[in-house]
Amino acid sequence: MPKSGFVSKNSFKNKEYFWNFAESGENMAERVCLFPCGGIKKTESTVARIATYIVNEELLPRQTIILCVPAFLRGVEEDLVMVEDYPTLVIDCHEENCGTNLLFRAGITPAARVFIPDIAGATGLGYGSSRRELEAEALSLAEAVAGKVAAVCRLLLEPDYVFPKQKIKMYASLAQEDVSADPFAYQMLSEGIYRPASMPDFSLKGVS
Repeated sequence: MPKSGFVSKNSFKNKEYFWNFAESGENMAERVCLFPCGGIKKTESTVARIATYIVNEELLPRQTIILCVPAFLRGVEEDLVMVEDYPTLVIDCHEENCGTNLLFRAGITPAARVFIPDIAGATGLGYGSSRRELEAEALSLAEAVAGKVAAVCRLLLEPDYVFPKQKIKMYASLAQEDVSADPFAYQMLSEGIYRPASMPDFSLKGVS
């Protein structure tokens, strides 16, 4: 982006997104909304939650915000605004893709996705057996996941990343709508990191 702050079509690699920005009020991100999959009764969900806390409290404390799923489902305004006004990074912790599917049903497309099973496979780290308090190996996995999440968040916070503002699909039936196996046509960018095909690209330079 030019230092003057003037937005020109030459400021963006993707010219289609420039025109969307100009016409529909796209934004440069101030913060990233983190949505860890709940994974009910799954140890993986604790890994996702701890990884999210590490990012929010230690790595990017003023640049991320955590979506509260119960509040989101109840229609609490603060949580609805999070996913409408900020790019959302969903952390899916298992093959059921609960986080992805909930966003799809609500009419929100995440800016990026981190998929924990990919990272577990690449690192050889396991989930452990305790959901209440992570064992040492599972904590190491959470730290590895947090590193990936933070790296992507930093890219989404770059001044040349522009994301489309979205609106919650009001009165959606979150429990009944059928969801395809890959509703966002995720494109794998790196081990465990994905981008929905319809969302703006972001460089993964320096992300391993």
